[in-house]
Amino acid sequence: SIEEFLTAGERAGLKSQLARIGPDNPVLADDIARPAPNAPGQWVEWVDQYVPSEDGAQVLAVGRDVTGRHIAELNLADSEARFRDLADKSADVVWRFVIDPYPHFDYVSPSVERILGYPPQFFVEDATRFLDVLDDEGRRLIEGALAGKPLPDRCDFHFRRSDGSIVIGEMHNTVIRGGLQGVGRDVTELRHLQEELAALALHDPLTGLANRRLLDELLVKALARTQRSDNPLAVAFIDLDGFKAVNDTYGHDAGDAVLCETARRLLSTVRATDVVARIGGDEFVVVYEANDPHGGDVVARIEAAISLPFTVTALTSVVCPASVGYADTHTVGVDPIALLAAADAAMYEVKKARHATAGGDQRPRSSSPDET
Repeated sequence: SIEEFLTAGERAGLKSQLARIGPDNPVLADDIARPAPNAPGQWVEWVDQYVPSEDGAQVLAVGRDVTGRHIAELNLADSEARFRDLADKSADVVWRFVIDPYPHFDYVSPSVERILGYPPQFFVEDATRFLDVLDDEGRRLIEGALAGKPLPDRCDFHFRRSDGSIVIGEMHNTVIRGGLQGVGRDVTELRHLQEELAALALHDPLTGLANRRLLDELLVKALARTQRSDNPLAVAFIDLDGFKAVNDTYGHDAGDAVLCETARRLLSTVRATDVVARIGGDEFVVVYEANDPHGGDVVARIEAAISLPFTVTALTSVVCPASVGYADTHTVGVDPIALLAAADAAMYEVKKARHATAGGDQRPRSSSPDET
């Protein structure tokens, strides 16, 4: 009898099917794979068909061996459970985005709340909220991906937290069937540190001016523009007279104050588009367009600005006039090394003449505040 042929689980399934099958619902598949009674480890899926007849309605039941598929589903479910367990405990944000039946997140790990201040369900309920917390660049990148453009395997996004602060998230993206999945981590402090290190690599740590490395890069770019526009480019090489004596007499803190004030005066003297660099010790370089109609005599303005006294203590100020050498592309050409060398040589000629006039006295000239 059927009672002997079916297992208890299959009998329960049969009763459930018979309660639903009928003329209005003639074909019905059991949505649960049942263990085969006489074949341990095998699974059967049943489909029932309602068959009307003169002798009364009958039900035709077809059982299909679905062992392979069922085991695969069990393994997938187990893998999914392990994935979620790991993802739920991860400090990084683990997410999965699927397209069908509509674009949405079907998983976002709980760590998103610690990083962005929003619970996972905030994004799962409405994926457009993810776009709302992105900056313009990140939004364009995601909208492009939804339109079919490839998304980089790794990229940075700038998010706005629930408290309004900005978080930089490094996202690792992987294409999966029907969508994307990935892992994101908070790299805000790391990126800021990298920016600081990059700035230190290209800027003088004392004055904040460009260092020699950055000067070389900017000079090459400026010379390329000069060749295209035929506007002459000028270099002013600046050295402070008597600076060593300031260090020897008043100490390195006083010398640092003079250097920082020199940097400030140079920046205020030239245009914002000009390059100001400290290339070592008390040597500075300014790169600018020589025929700027609004620039006037840049060398004269630099000399006038540096000639003013520097305050090194509350009661003491010193004078460290600038020896300024000048060279431009009309006389030297567009070779960056030759241009800097020519300006450097011109500076030493100025310093030599000033030294001869001063009779070799390189002591710092100081005065009280009243005298200045």
